Amino acid sequence: MPVQRREFLKRGVGLVAAGLVVPTFLAETVRALEAAPAAVPAAGPRPQVDLGRRILVVVQLAGGNDGLNTLVPYGDSRYYQARPGLGVPREQVLAIDGAVGLSPHLGQLKARYDAGQVAVVQGVGYPNPNRSHFRSMDIWQTGVPDQIGKSGWLGRYLEACACGTDKHLEGLVMGGVVQKSFWTELTLVPAIANLAAFQYGSPRANPAARSYEVQALRAALAQSRGRPEEEFLRQSTQIALDDADVLAQVAQGYQTAATYPRSYFAESLKTIAQIIAGDVGTKVFFATLGGFDTHANQVLQHQRLLTDLDSSLEAFMQDMERLGRQQDVMVMTFSEFGRRVQENGSGGTDHGTAEPLFILGGGIRGGLHGTYPNLATLDRGDLEHTTDFRSVYGSVLQGWLGAPADQILGGAFPSLPLVA
Repeated sequence: MPVQRREFLKRGVGLVAAGLVVPTFLAETVRALEAAPAAVPAAGPRPQVDLGRRILVVVQLAGGNDGLNTLVPYGDSRYYQARPGLGVPREQVLAIDGAVGLSPHLGQLKARYDAGQVAVVQGVGYPNPNRSHFRSMDIWQTGVPDQIGKSGWLGRYLEACACGTDKHLEGLVMGGVVQKSFWTELTLVPAIANLAAFQYGSPRANPAARSYEVQALRAALAQSRGRPEEEFLRQSTQIALDDADVLAQVAQGYQTAATYPRSYFAESLKTIAQIIAGDVGTKVFFATLGGFDTHANQVLQHQRLLTDLDSSLEAFMQDMERLGRQQDVMVMTFSEFGRRVQENGSGGTDHGTAEPLFILGGGIRGGLHGTYPNLATLDRGDLEHTTDFRSVYGSVLQGWLGAPADQILGGAFPSLPLVA
């Protein structure tokens, strides 16, 4: 029986531990997959999907974003009664209608909303909400709320549309960890901090010495290995070296007039813009803005985070317009949960449930989607979700990426008109 690709990776852990020189992203991916449970492959043949030029950029607001102070229900007095110290003053809210508006720290996002380039999906969550960071994030990343998911929703998408092609960078994670969103039987997605890190050896190494070592490594890799796991690791390392060369050329050819803020998140989006400019075939990107677990002293922290989100997304969208790709790129935000309605005694908010999601792009149908949760009918002090997160995923998969959402998500969910 042939050894499956996942089994190659798991057996390759021993080779990595033994000191075989491989790119950092490959070693980290192998270790991540070693710790992951084996996925159960979907039944039936994998459908063929027209990839087109459309790209999805997923932005995780890690920690649990306070949706009530992001999409503010300023028309409801109950909001201010629950938040006498944290409530956004009515006169500062960037009104969308007479009931809700955006935080004053999302001014550039509001301008794009007014131009029809931002959709706000209200009250997103899932049944029987879990307030654990780890469990709730697992639910969002697998798309499975009622059991322990063994594969990620983005990985299942890539399996359905991309595996078996000559593309080696169908998905890419910004950061040092391969997110569970991409875990599956067949996908191998790199996680990188920046383009300089996606290369053999240290970015600070002597270029001449690195070039010599890469040539020597390529010569060694040219020799076929007998054992299947070694053969897979050999081929994967060759692919990684080839992709590193491609991304090095991408980095050299990228210039932008957009002003990105000085933050890790902004650098992640700038790197994504570089790769999109290089047109290397990546279909899905994943970036993270962390720090949203605001149990205490929330006001300034949340303002800073929303300002970073606002300025970074604006610079990225300007880059897409400069590249002529604004119609091809969709950005989708999410967080593992929102915050409780009532502020706590430490000037913050505790883990909650439903939250708003943002969808950005030139090809989307902007405006408010769904219904804002009713502050008069809370569930033990928490918002009751009005939109299932799988409806958002399914609408993005089917409407934007042309993928079989029912198969990827394991069922049919009401669709949202998010695509123009």
